[in-house]
Amino acid sequence: MDGGGNRLVYEGRVNAVTDYVETHLDEELTIERPAEVAHFSPFYFHRIFSAMAGETIATFVARVLIEKAANLLVAKPNLPVTDIALRTGFASPSSFSRAFRGTYGMSPSEWRSGGRERYQRRSSDPAADPDHAALTAGGRFGITRSRLSVETGRTIWDLAAGGLGSVGVRVETFEHTEVAYLRYTGRYQGFGEVFGELYIRLLAWAEPRGLLAQGMPLFNVYHDDPSLTDDEHLRLSVCVPVPPDTPAEGDIGRMALGAGAVALGRFELGNDDYPEAWYAMAAGWLPDSGYEPDDRLPFERYVIGREAEREDAEIMDIGIPVRPLRRY
Repeated sequence: MDGGGNRLVYEGRVNAVTDYVETHLDEELTIERPAEVAHFSPFYFHRIFSAMAGETIATFVARVLIEKAANLLVAKPNLPVTDIALRTGFASPSSFSRAFRGTYGMSPSEWRSGGRERYQRRSSDPAADPDHAALTAGGRFGITRSRLSVETGRTIWDLAAGGLGSVGVRVETFEHTEVAYLRYTGRYQGFGEVFGELYIRLLAWAEPRGLLAQGMPLFNVYHDDPSLTDDEHLRLSVCVPVPPDTPAEGDIGRMALGAGAVALGRFELGNDDYPEAWYAMAAGWLPDSGYEPDDRLPFERYVIGREAEREDAEIMDIGIPVRPLRRY
């Protein structure tokens, strides 16, 4: 299947979500349900939907609801505004009025009494989500070339990663890996000191036990999607590989990173570059790759002793567990 065909499968899944939303507007939509319709895990679905649709799923749902309300106001002039608010999922007429004015610049009553005819749709960027706009300001995202590796016989993709330039992506077989971890709950995006403090504690535990060596990997494992989970509930685990019989001790926990195919993109990243790198992998590489994300935990992999060219950066492999793209 070529890259264009792969993207069409992704587009078809996103279209299925928009169709589902439009026919279930009178129901409460959970965060998980659109991801189930698209056959993606929630962790990746929201990045993929934003990339394909040009807006977040939350923005899309809110927009469709308010547009339905605008049509009802004109099509059913005798239906009270309060009833329309309830039909379109708003908790109260006041919250409906605020949302309506924010979209159309007038109250629902003004819209009904002639405002619809006077309204001029404001032009806007199709990617109006602020986070999306900030990420994509640095350049394009997507696969620019693919080739076979002479050494492995496997595909290597050249990926345009916005302001980060071009990086190589490959799919490797990841072996089952037992790790010891320190876990942190709270906001970590852009806070390099959070990772620094966690690793100081983790390595101080691992060093006396002879668990560290030049060239060994360390992992940052992410349990939640920052676009879904409130900052105070985000979970991060920093991990070091350990022998299977290593016991958990105090706040040092134990878990396994499951075996399977993993897409790896190698980046040189400063403290503020991580969101753009993750966006490049999830929204730039995945849709044309012939793969889809599976349900194992994504991670960043840092190799001890591997030096970056920039003093303020680290060489980091971003790992997305994948499986072959399926049609439904």
